[in-house]
Amino acid sequence: MGFSRHISALGTKAVKAYSEMSGIRHDNEIPEIFLGGQIALGLYTQCGVHVHVERRYLDILQELGGTVGHEEIDDLGDLRADVAVYRDKTPIAIIELKICDEGDRRGAKVLADLEKMNLLTKRCAVDTYIGILLTDLSNNVCCADRRRGLEKLLGEPFSEEGPLEPASHGAEWNWQFLSGKFSRLDDT
Repeated sequence: MGFSRHISALGTKAVKAYSEMSGIRHDNEIPEIFLGGQIALGLYTQCGVHVHVERRYLDILQELGGTVGHEEIDDLGDLRADVAVYRDKTPIAIIELKICDEGDRRGAKVLADLEKMNLLTKRCAVDTYIGILLTDLSNNVCCADRRRGLEKLLGEPFSEEGPLEPASHGAEWNWQFLSGKFSRLDDT
């Protein structure tokens, strides 16, 4: 079962809900923890899977039969999956979420999340997904152009996208929620 379509739809819904309930001025001010909680709740209700928010990578590694020694603690000690998806008490997927706006113009934070997931997937088998809130940039770079750049950086395309949404409060920019299942980066 793939989760990309669900992540994209649930992410879009979460951004709209948070903007409305909080009264934030800009849609990209949504906390990633709120996105994670809403996506986790949606996956639980729509897909019938168990989910954890902010799940430690070391716990996931142990649950998948891996051992935790000094090297694993050094590499994975502080790392957490924004959302971890379980079936029969076994982790089957992790999801990392990012807000890719003016603060991440070139996608370095998104790439860092993929690299972070690779630290876990080189030790155990678990599917990895990325979900991002992508915004236009102030220098007239639109979501579609940014998406192409991110896909080149990540080495794979996003498989799902929410609709292009106008920013709230009459701001003159757009956003959309993208998601996809991403493979391990080459170690070269």
